[in-house]
Amino acid sequence: MSIVFPPDFVINSTLKVGVVYKFEASELIETEIPHYFIIIAIDGDDNFLAMCTTQLASQSAYIRRKGYDAGTLTYIQPNKENGLKELSYVNCNNYFNLTKAQLIEKVTSKKFELTGNLSDVEYAKIVNSITLSTVNDIPHFLLEYPK
Repeated sequence: MSIVFPPDFVINSTLKVGVVYKFEASELIETEIPHYFIIIAIDGDDNFLAMCTTQLASQSAYIRRKGYDAGTLTYIQPNKENGLKELSYVNCNNYFNLTKAQLIEKVTSKKFELTGNLSDVEYAKIVNSITLSTVNDIPHFLLEYPK
């Protein structure tokens, strides 16, 4: 018998910078295929998420075409702690902003999974890539890994 926790408990007990969730977000990325999202900053009820992709070639081409710094695409090695299952790249020029209520709704939809947490080293790679971006406007003072 498995224990089912209320959706608000799931989010309230796990939501922090560096957590990795996997969920369907067709309203954001126009596909019903679940993707990994990393919480990269929190400001009140605003949660800033970076999406992971396995599409290195297309993301690299996009970054070149836009004239962005190549260092804004960073690789995160899948491991047991972060729960990523495939080669994972984060385009640090883009992010999504979801409220806590929207994340709770994701849990309610049953298309949601907590997969793990980034290490401080993995998170630092993402922060470094964000600082190279000329279009990512998340205030840098929000980019703090929890102690």
